[in-house]
Amino acid sequence: MTDNSTRPEPPENPPPSAAHEEPDAHEESDAREEPDAREEPDAREEPGGPGREGSDRRRRSRGIMLIALLALIVAVASTLWIISTGPDGPNSSLRAELARSAEMLRKAPALHYTGTIKVKNRKAAKLDLVVSNPGDALGSLKPSRNRTLDYLGIDGKSFVRGDADAWQSLGMADKAPVLAEKPQMTAPGLLFSQDLAATLAPPALAKTLLLEKVPDEKITAGEPVTIGDHTCTPIHADGMTICLGKELAGGARFVDRITFPGSSAVLDIEAMPRAEVNRFYSTFPKKFDIARKAVNSQISVTTQILRDYKGACGPTACTFTARVTVTFLGETSSPAAGRAVQVNYAWVIERDGDSVPLGRKCSGAALIKPGRSSDLSCTAKGSPVSDGATHGQYHGQIRTSDIALTTAEYERLVRLAADNRQKVSALPDLPSPR
Repeated sequence: MTDNSTRPEPPENPPPSAAHEEPDAHEESDAREEPDAREEPDAREEPGGPGREGSDRRRRSRGIMLIALLALIVAVASTLWIISTGPDGPNSSLRAELARSAEMLRKAPALHYTGTIKVKNRKAAKLDLVVSNPGDALGSLKPSRNRTLDYLGIDGKSFVRGDADAWQSLGMADKAPVLAEKPQMTAPGLLFSQDLAATLAPPALAKTLLLEKVPDEKITAGEPVTIGDHTCTPIHADGMTICLGKELAGGARFVDRITFPGSSAVLDIEAMPRAEVNRFYSTFPKKFDIARKAVNSQISVTTQILRDYKGACGPTACTFTARVTVTFLGETSSPAAGRAVQVNYAWVIERDGDSVPLGRKCSGAALIKPGRSSDLSCTAKGSPVSDGATHGQYHGQIRTSDIALTTAEYERLVRLAADNRQKVSALPDLPSPR
């Protein structure tokens, strides 16, 4: 605020007061009619006097201070906004970008991964894998040009099937012949440190993008790189790189590529149209024999014949018994260490070199917990021996085969796959590019 420029200013040195002189009548009359303009006005009578001026100055000072305070508040707020969202401050804006992408991917029906992945941190294989939202997965691992292993994942379990050369190409020459005999249920540690399908399911990938354990200052952006026919912006955090590509409707950006720590896996990611998702679930049940026939590489089954007469065993009948023992080779703290194993068995008994028909009790399945044994018996009955013939020589052996899933577990997974298909069909497709 400023004073009115038309208001008179009091003189610096006011004249002596007229009260000390004796004016004549004429002068007194004039003084009463026209006061001297040089007299100092009475502050109590004149609104524009010195009291008003002091009040104006105080109000002016308070106004200046208020304006300065408001300017300071605006400056602090602007600084905080720049720090939280601006390109030159710590990278909370990058976290926000990742959070938007994560929210979009969390409900994706399925994703298609291609790239390379290290097996047991020593051998890289090409990966081609489709993973649905609930974690159903189907694809292949190619450790060398002409060698391929089939891969199936469901409910946090992975199953792999390949010939001996394919297993050898993964760097498992010592185990290749055994691993090639049947499909393998691959517990974490055999091929990968974590279950592959569970790690790459869209909700799990979305959680990875949130970088919950990484502070903002360790999240940085690099220069754009080219993937296919477009570019994406790499975001680095804790040894991992997440490359954000085109912005989709809704404002989120799709994750074109993810590189896990130590380049243990470098995977390009593609969204799947609804028709491709439907084809995946049409094929998935047909590949389930991989799971049905698979064995668990962490399980060892041994047998011991308790009675093998190898001689006269009664002319028409002989009973054999074997003790079957299950051993778990993995960590004893693992949940699988206490889970019953289904051991399929079948007896083969001969008399005098000829096979003897056996009853239904001589084959079947036994559920045995690791660390325990079960005695399995079979009685063979031969035809009567004619006069002059020998009593008959019996020889028996038992063949066993443990499987990774019990019959009940396998049937549950079949039902789960059907339920998952229904759940995925209800999910919305990913947004289209802008």
